Amino acid sequence: MSEIQPTERTKIRRRPERGVFDRAAVYAIIDEALVAHVGVSVNDEPRVIPTAIIRVGDHVYIHGSQSNQLLSTLAGGAPACITITLVDSIVAGRSGFGMSMDYRSVVIFAKAEVVEDVAEKERLVAAFIEDILPGHVVRPPKAKELNATVFLRFPIEEASAKIRDKGVVDPADDIALDLWAGVIPLRMTAGAPRNCKDLRPGIETPDYAKTYARPRG
Repeated sequence: MSEIQPTERTKIRRRPERGVFDRAAVYAIIDEALVAHVGVSVNDEPRVIPTAIIRVGDHVYIHGSQSNQLLSTLAGGAPACITITLVDSIVAGRSGFGMSMDYRSVVIFAKAEVVEDVAEKERLVAAFIEDILPGHVVRPPKAKELNATVFLRFPIEEASAKIRDKGVVDPADDIALDLWAGVIPLRMTAGAPRNCKDLRPGIETPDYAKTYARPRG
């Protein structure tokens, strides 16, 4: 994998040492995430929507209803800002300004391409399922469902990651204080699956639901 070349928009100005342009690192953050926030200007008003996102190769994909105003605006060529954030720990310093978080984030600037091919839409439905819940078995999508859904593809070309993994960074005079400081790691954990109330008798909860876990980059 190659390095992503920084641009004026993706150059890390605040704490540049935290900037990452390695594609493998950027892709790992995207692949771990379930949700991205997509920002776009709609009728000269800012809009940000949380949405499921997946990566296939060097592109990310989102999808939604054909009647969604934000998606329609993106499909019409409006530039998008896509952000993903994973919080890895609470950083408890000895002062209010020493409080922080360790995190991994990605920002992508891109314009959307509308996916028109029906077969590719079907592949993307399968890709979303496999990304969100690997191994889950569903019926094939219906033509009317595919027709009512817009799939948008964004190239990962103008992008950057920013990572903080330093823990507590207190000045010497704070370190001398009789106050606790440390890091509280965070992670996404799945609870026990609950069967749908109208599940037919005899259908067992599959192992992939019982052992669900997100990949950790």
